[in-house]
Amino acid sequence: MPFNIKNILYNHGYSINDKSKNIYLVLYDSIKKAIQYKSLIHGIKLPPSRILSKDLGVSRSTVIKAYELLVLEKYVSVIQGSGSFVNKIIAQKETKSKEQEKRNLPKLSKIGKAFKSHVLITNNNEIKGIPFRPGIPPLDIFPILQWQKLSNIYWGSIKSSELSYYSPTGLPSLKESLIQYLKIYRGITCHANQIVVTTGSLHSLSLIGSVLIDRNDEVVVENPTYPYAVNLFKSLRAKICSTTIDAEGICINEVVCNKPKLVYTTPSNQHPTGVKMSKNRRIELLKWATKNNAFIVEDDYDHEFSNWENPITAIYNLDEHSRVIYLGSFNKILHPSIRLGYMIIPEYLLDSISGLLQQSSRFVSPSIQKTLSLFIEKDYLNRHLRNIIQVSSERKEVFLKALSENFENELTINSNNKGLNVIAELKEGVDDEKLSNYLNETGVTTYAYSNYFHQGDKKNGLVMGYCSVNNALIQENITKMAASYYEFIELQKR
Repeated sequence: MPFNIKNILYNHGYSINDKSKNIYLVLYDSIKKAIQYKSLIHGIKLPPSRILSKDLGVSRSTVIKAYELLVLEKYVSVIQGSGSFVNKIIAQKETKSKEQEKRNLPKLSKIGKAFKSHVLITNNNEIKGIPFRPGIPPLDIFPILQWQKLSNIYWGSIKSSELSYYSPTGLPSLKESLIQYLKIYRGITCHANQIVVTTGSLHSLSLIGSVLIDRNDEVVVENPTYPYAVNLFKSLRAKICSTTIDAEGICINEVVCNKPKLVYTTPSNQHPTGVKMSKNRRIELLKWATKNNAFIVEDDYDHEFSNWENPITAIYNLDEHSRVIYLGSFNKILHPSIRLGYMIIPEYLLDSISGLLQQSSRFVSPSIQKTLSLFIEKDYLNRHLRNIIQVSSERKEVFLKALSENFENELTINSNNKGLNVIAELKEGVDDEKLSNYLNETGVTTYAYSNYFHQGDKKNGLVMGYCSVNNALIQENITKMAASYYEFIELQKR
């Protein structure tokens, strides 16, 4: 069915009450302006004259005359048997410059300016390929047909009365499934009302930050760490207090701060170094948080990968004083486009976070929540986990071998990371951000290691995912990556 373009035409001067000229000329002018200003874009099919005349309440001959003028001036082309289509036209210049528009608009709030100034894109260019983007699981083995069948079960049984609003913190059925999943895979026991379903770790952090952080509140973060988390805290105008990482994890007693509000940590698989925080260090962190009256945000984003062989208890399980907010995500073990994560929060925060959800993002789609709940209940998630652990392990071997064969001594590989990433440190003098952007242009995605450091000296390297594509594509793209790398080095010498 053709689009109803009446609203577009009225926005560009069409009026049936315009008596200054014939109505077909008024219609012609409004369509012409809509094309010039790209409200009607190149290639779009205009409504047939019969339908547009009915939509506008004018005669069909009026529309035909307007169309004939547009064809004559080459704004529109007619394809016999198919209809009338908008041609490619150079856009009309705006009547006001962007600077003039800015002067006429209200000023941004301080927090709006903060979010604008702290936008961070890990790779400055548009991402062009999946290999070797960090944090992506084996996408090609996701059981799409199983997921589709479970989704059909939801849509086949739902009543129209259920197509309404749900609790902003998540569906009860998914929460119950998560409780069982957390007991088995993470040894965590919690109540359903403590679980908040989100779109992922960054959404969870945004909610936490919004209800806890005031301007100049101190937030302790590891260095290096997840750069989007740091920039979120900066956008909330927090004061960032940095702490280093050693072989046991966070060095919390080295932190210099006055009154910290929260600590953000990735203990199961420190991001991006892969260090697993020891139990002693976890206990030390809890004591520090209790002493300083601070919360701990435990981001356990890829627990399944890093704790499959040698699991270690979550900080949440060691907590006796409701200090820990626990974050998990299915974006790393299923696929990123599912946009589904969760957090376990102290009851103290429940009303504030529920209120924020009601007044902002509301909730994750109930159909996705219910499908995931069934995916867990029917044991599909358990089977998929075993599959991805095995496949990712095999692909890591292929990836590291291909790196070694293609790069010789150019890269120093840290392969101890049990998560989805490895770090390849570069030789001195090689700019990792420029190299990362250069590689991205060829369809090989890597992140600059230096972007993960927010204070002090930065290390140059590439953070790479190794398991998003199959073995043949890994080898093919490593070869392509090596060729691009040596091209880049030669260009830098000129």
